[in-house]
Amino acid sequence: MSKLKYHQAFTHLTTLALLHLYSYIDRTSQFVPMKKRNERLNKFLKAQITLPRNDIIKKDIKVLIAQGRKGISLEKKLGELHKVNCEYGEKFTDADHLFVLLTYLYEEHGFESMLDDPNVEREKGIIYTDNELIDSCFSDEHVLSRPLPISIIMDEPERLVDIINGHGRMFVAEIVSIKPNDNCATILLQKI
Repeated sequence: MSKLKYHQAFTHLTTLALLHLYSYIDRTSQFVPMKKRNERLNKFLKAQITLPRNDIIKKDIKVLIAQGRKGISLEKKLGELHKVNCEYGEKFTDADHLFVLLTYLYEEHGFESMLDDPNVEREKGIIYTDNELIDSCFSDEHVLSRPLPISIIMDEPERLVDIINGHGRMFVAEIVSIKPNDNCATILLQKI
């Protein structure tokens, strides 16, 4: 899934860089020539190299900075790269999007995810599902054909539902049931 992480990081970078440039252009009342645009983008990209989330694309950022110094339009280059990344993203399956969601939940909010094992006691704060559910909910083409149930033991499962629904990419979540004895919530993930 390193290709997926690379794609995510690069899409995020190109989006932020272009937003940074267009926000600057919008605030100024004068025409901004390509040289000035490249300067703004180079400065932005230099700041992005040091961020841990961009470690996987650090070499690409350096190449972009070098191209900007040579006079190549970074705005145009970033636009082309963004388009290519968007086209690549359209090839993602529902299973890829589930991986993206679970990675986001772990990296941004600390929710681990594991396959359920009936021989091991569930831990609080970990998202569980099992292979049989995954196999029955996803088609052979990795398309989510019916809602996927996940389980988690936590005091406020609504918080997890809000985080998933706020992520707003591919899935919407709803609580189906909560066991009062251990606060184990069953949540359904459905495609938007």
